[in-house]
Amino acid sequence: MRDPGTHLKATTSHWETMAIVLLAALALAIRLSYVHTTIVDHPLRGDVRQYFAYALNLANNHVFSLATPGQPPIPDSFRDPGYPIFLALVIAIFGSEQAFYLATLDIQAVMAAATVLIYVLLARRWMGIGAALFVGIGLTLWPHTITLPGYILSETLMGLLLALGLFFTDEAARRERYTWFAIAGFTLALAALTNSIFTPVTPLFALIAMWRNKPSRRLWTVFLVATLVPLIGWALRNHFLPEGQKSEDRVAINFVQGSWPQYHNAWKSSILNKDEASTSVMQQMEAEYSLFQEAPMRGMGAVASRIGASPVPYVMWYASKPVELWGWNIGIGDGDIYVFPVYNSPLSTPGVMKTATDIMFLIAPLILLLAVVGLVVIAIDWRSMPAALCLGALAALVLTVVCALLQSDARYAAPYRGVEWLLAGLSLHTIARWRARLARVAS
Repeated sequence: MRDPGTHLKATTSHWETMAIVLLAALALAIRLSYVHTTIVDHPLRGDVRQYFAYALNLANNHVFSLATPGQPPIPDSFRDPGYPIFLALVIAIFGSEQAFYLATLDIQAVMAAATVLIYVLLARRWMGIGAALFVGIGLTLWPHTITLPGYILSETLMGLLLALGLFFTDEAARRERYTWFAIAGFTLALAALTNSIFTPVTPLFALIAMWRNKPSRRLWTVFLVATLVPLIGWALRNHFLPEGQKSEDRVAINFVQGSWPQYHNAWKSSILNKDEASTSVMQQMEAEYSLFQEAPMRGMGAVASRIGASPVPYVMWYASKPVELWGWNIGIGDGDIYVFPVYNSPLSTPGVMKTATDIMFLIAPLILLLAVVGLVVIAIDWRSMPAALCLGALAALVLTVVCALLQSDARYAAPYRGVEWLLAGLSLHTIARWRARLARVAS
């Protein structure tokens, strides 16, 4: 991993600054326009209902609880605390009625645009203005990062915290100050408290950095401690909770659902079409989950027996899950780029944004392929890579592995799309450097 002081160029020209500002303004304008124009059909449903219950209990009772308003709020740990705390802060300022909903969407639009800007700045710092424009234009127009801020869901906050964590990590590596390492580690802990899939990423990376970068071992130790303190604090709180819904229950649900190739289609058909076969599949899933609740080993045995009875289709299914994760379609939802049904979306009605969305759909496989090449580049030449870029790559790999074992859906990759575009930009940047070297040799 590269030490500080080896970034591409310290200064930015006037036209580069203007280009970055215009990109950030365009990203903000598109997202604000989307949340003000698009109407979500029944926005308080599914995960949103749970997040809202947590936020109300935090705001009104100062208890982190999934209890329905009006019921005694019993503390639990079924959901991660980051996003409900954010919503509780919005409720404290705007109340819990319509103003809360509208303010949350506006704030998330700003957060999503800020996320784009951070990745543009990182790309500029590491690879130059060409890569920065590539990453910036791609993320500005990437539809999942436009539609997700229109829902009361955690992906937008998670995306911002991840981007900030990478930016602060890069600042820490450049400045070699304990304060910056502490800020970076704490920010990434907030990301893990928003989505627990991220939890192993920062400690694992810190340990690798301490091992491989001995002169900076004390700095990375501060980074590790700043990450672990909030996570251990939350784990201790959960350990002493009374019996109730816990995060382990959500993991079990995701594991069972993720082991059924039919899950996405069965879930939709059982709800929309009342299909008997799909309903039967959902009932079998529920039976396996009940076994996990009674005795986890029995539940694991039931899943293993089902897979062992016909292993080939399941092997193919699990092998395809990374493509589903980094693909286009949001399967656990309305489909395409939407979690819940929407009306009047500028991304689906004829116009400039629909054309841009169609283009993104066509190039999505190429971006994913370039990102995979970028991972290979990092694996080959990791010593010369910025630490924050290696951290982002590790985060994408951990997400892929975890979602391959549990549920896999394009929605879950939305907070990591900036990393995907950075890796794709790295791939193109590396190809350009190789071509330039070949041209010099030939001349």
